[in-house]
Amino acid sequence: IGYLGLKPRKALSDTHQVRFVREQQQAFALIALVIIALAALLSIPLARRLVRRVRALASATHRLTAGVYETRIETGGSDELGLLARDFNGLAQALQEAEQARRQWVADISHELRTPLAILRGEIEALQDGVREPTPQAIDSLHEEVLRLARLVNDLYELSLSDVGALTYRNADVDLGVLLRESLDLYAPDLAAREIALEVSIPEKERGMVHADAGRFHQLFGNLLENSLKYTDPGGKLCVKLEVGKERVRVALSDSAPGVPEEDLPKLFDRLYRVENSRNRALGGAGLGLALCRNIVEAHGGVIEAHPSSLGGLSITVELPLTR
Repeated sequence: IGYLGLKPRKALSDTHQVRFVREQQQAFALIALVIIALAALLSIPLARRLVRRVRALASATHRLTAGVYETRIETGGSDELGLLARDFNGLAQALQEAEQARRQWVADISHELRTPLAILRGEIEALQDGVREPTPQAIDSLHEEVLRLARLVNDLYELSLSDVGALTYRNADVDLGVLLRESLDLYAPDLAAREIALEVSIPEKERGMVHADAGRFHQLFGNLLENSLKYTDPGGKLCVKLEVGKERVRVALSDSAPGVPEEDLPKLFDRLYRVENSRNRALGGAGLGLALCRNIVEAHGGVIEAHPSSLGGLSITVELPLTR
C-alpha cells in the first residue's frame, strides 16, 4: 500500500538557508551558555549552603566522638539534613545523659562502699589501740558490717550482670502462686517479730502459670518482702494479693505507713535511690533491690510499678503474661 523511508540530507546551497541554519546554531549556543550561567548562579550558593551544613555536622560528630557530649547543631529546616541534625541532637542528648548517669553511678557506688569500710576501719583500729576489747559483741559488730558489705557487693554484681544481659535465667512453666507462698513462708517469722500483720489472698483453684526462672522470682519476692519488712512501722500491715486474668497474672504487695511521696514513686526503681524520710542507710538498704526487681520482671516480659497504698504506705504491683 505504501512505504516509509528517510531521504538523504541534501547539501544546503541556498544563501538564505545557510544563513538561517547558522543563526539557529548561534541562538542555540547562546541559550545554552545562558542556561549554564543561570544553573551556576543557582547551584553554587546552594552547594555552599549544603556543604556548610555537612561540614558543621561532620565537625560536631568529631567533637561528639571526642567526648564533648554538650555539642549541638542547628536543625535549619525540615529537609533531610534538618532531620539528620535533629537526630544528631537527640543522640548527643542521650549520650550526655548516659555519661551523667555513669558518673553519678560511680559516685554513688563509691559512697556506698566507703561507709561500711569506714565503719570497719574505725572498729578494727579501736580494737588495735585497745580502746575496745575484743569481746564477742565487738566481733559480732564487725561480722555484721562485713555481711552488709558483702550484700552490697553481691547486689552490685548481679545488677551489673543484668544490665549487660549476662544474668542467667533457667525458665520453665511454674505456678506464681506457689512461688509467692514459699517466699511468704520464709518471711512470715520476721514479719511477726516486727508485729506486722500479714494478709494473703492467693486463689487456690486458679493457677497463675508463667514461663519464668523460679530462683529469680524467689529473689524478686524476697526483695519486695524485705523492702516492706524494713520500711513498714512495727504494728503495721502487709497485704499480698494475687489475681489471675485472661492473659496476665498480677501480684500486689501493699503495706502500711510510712508512705512515699508521689513525686518519688517513678524513681524508686532507680539504682541507689532512697526516699529521704523512709530510706535510711542504717536499715541496711542500698537502693539496689528494687532496681534488680525491675530488671528481673522486664526480662520476663512483665511490668513492675509503684503506687500509693490504701493502707498509707507503698503498693508495688507486678504483672506477667500467662503461659498458653
